[in-house]
Amino acid sequence: MSRLCLKCGSELNDEYTCTNCGLKIDIYEKIQNTSKLLYNQGLQVAKLRDLTGAISLLKRSLKLDKNNIDARNLLGLIYFEIGEVVSALQQWVISKNIQKDNNIADYYIEKIHHNQHKLDTINSAVKKYNQALKYIEQKSEDLAVIQLKKVISLNPNFVKAYCLLALCYIHDNNLTKAKKILLKVLSIDKSNYVALKYYEEITSQDPEESKEKEKIYAIDKKQENYLIKAKPKKESRINPSVLQFGYVIFGVVIGLLVAVFLIVPGKVKSKTKEADNLRKEILTKENEYDTLLDSLNSDKEKLQLDLDEKNELAKQYEEKAANFEALENLQSAVAFYLDNDKEAAANKLYVVKSENLTSNSKQLYNKLRQEIYPVMAKNAFTEGSRLYSRGKSPVVEKNLNQAVAYFKTATKFASSDDYFADDLLYYEARCHQLLGNNKEAIDLFQKLIDQYPKSSFKTWSNNYLSQLKN
Repeated sequence: MSRLCLKCGSELNDEYTCTNCGLKIDIYEKIQNTSKLLYNQGLQVAKLRDLTGAISLLKRSLKLDKNNIDARNLLGLIYFEIGEVVSALQQWVISKNIQKDNNIADYYIEKIHHNQHKLDTINSAVKKYNQALKYIEQKSEDLAVIQLKKVISLNPNFVKAYCLLALCYIHDNNLTKAKKILLKVLSIDKSNYVALKYYEEITSQDPEESKEKEKIYAIDKKQENYLIKAKPKKESRINPSVLQFGYVIFGVVIGLLVAVFLIVPGKVKSKTKEADNLRKEILTKENEYDTLLDSLNSDKEKLQLDLDEKNELAKQYEEKAANFEALENLQSAVAFYLDNDKEAAANKLYVVKSENLTSNSKQLYNKLRQEIYPVMAKNAFTEGSRLYSRGKSPVVEKNLNQAVAYFKTATKFASSDDYFADDLLYYEARCHQLLGNNKEAIDLFQKLIDQYPKSSFKTWSNNYLSQLKN
């Protein structure tokens, strides 16, 4: 949790209460989290085209936290979607006044202001809508219908204009057109109260709509049953040429039988003897192969035992070498610490592999680390923050690069439980963003959001992520 007040920026005491304005940070964060929850719900509802429900949720979100930039910008987008451009601009201008830098509302406002044709079209649509209201007050619904059609052609998503046009059609008892207009409104905003009320009124008046019966069309597939009648066999008559061909076949069959019973047995006997000789030769070769294989397996076992013994010796040597290296680095770190060179001591400690130390050496290692690491991390973070403040406006590349180096050192020695851990990620990400290192900035902003969901920098990180990804 940040040690700075979210309201006035002053220091917090040990009970996380502002020493300046007296704000209890935990209560303030609960309100902020509730506002963010309502914003997330509004976003999900908006994706389902329930724009009226989304507007209600976002208004409640802003009632809890008027500085919720995400909720205010989304509310502006929804107003823009239903054709209420003036209301949308109002929300974006308020958003811009709350957060002047790195606010996506700038893009929305500029997108409209820099398109003169779009502005003229919006102004014309608003004027014609107001004129239609005057015509209705004067009981001139036909003139109002003409004006509203022009409004819709200029602003195709202007929900209020659609609803007013549907009301004019209902007044003229033109229910078919009114229903078509209302369905268009519900395709834009499926829970629009006015459109739903008008549609209910229409369906209650239309007898075809009120029956609520479904016609069931059954498609019968007729199956045809075919009777297969056996045809009487006709008396066959053999052609003389066919009869001659049969005699030839009979002669061939007799010749084959003679070959099978007289010639084949002698050949079979000869082949059987050859097969027996070959089988004896194969058996001899198999015995020679088994003898050779047994000899090779015996040699293999001896070689494997020798190899295992050498591997064990090599493993012991590697362990001793690793223990010696770890102890040597630890001794160097202790020497630097005694010379009051904490930076060199910290760097040496960083390369020590503690798993290779003995229990006594590991106690010394942990004690030194607890004394040196927090000091190194805090000093590096403080120096990096100072360079970041000097380098961001106007951007001084040298200062920012130096700040990144200090932040990396602070990350190297800091713990995730340190009070400035989320600040460290945020400032390093901002340095990379200002230097144009977008990939590194995106990774760090995302890491902050994932690891510190309650951080005061989460909203800003989300805004910067949106800008970098777009």
